[in-house]
Amino acid sequence: MTNVPSPLRAQTQWFHLFKAMVDHGEVARIGPYAFTVYAVIKAHANYHSGIAYPGIELIAEKSGVSPAQVKRALAVLQAAGLITKTKTGRSNHYTLREKVQITEADLPHTVATWDYVPSRTQHAVSELKKTMLTGDFAGTQILNIERLNIQINLAGGNSQVEDTRSIDLDQLDPSIAKTLRKHLNRSQ
Repeated sequence: MTNVPSPLRAQTQWFHLFKAMVDHGEVARIGPYAFTVYAVIKAHANYHSGIAYPGIELIAEKSGVSPAQVKRALAVLQAAGLITKTKTGRSNHYTLREKVQITEADLPHTVATWDYVPSRTQHAVSELKKTMLTGDFAGTQILNIERLNIQINLAGGNSQVEDTRSIDLDQLDPSIAKTLRKHLNRSQ
């Protein structure tokens, strides 16, 4: 008896989507066309490198979105920081970014981002969880802290600082500046 290959096939590869992308409004901000284009590009990401290189026509075919709308969606995704696009010859290569908003007391605190590489996703999530448990950002290899929100209480009033690196820390109270420097140095 000879073994005859079965004509049945099933595509068993999958990709993940962080629930935070929906919960924190990223999907609503980019809109349905950009989200669909993002999903199609993510489905084409190389398992080991994370780089995807589907052409505009293929993205349009697989997403049901016109080529012109695909181009607009790509611009939206780039502006949102969800993809970077490089051109090699006549081909576009896409690197996707994962974004997870970290909250403290139900308020936005930090956005952690990293390049989407399917083979390293589990490691990246483990590293993010470890960082959140320990509060130690110094040893992270994959994570990039994109935005750090710090609440500062000055004379009873609240002031929110979006990007502490653009602030002259020497203008703050010395004890506050020292604490901020310590936390910033740990997170870099």
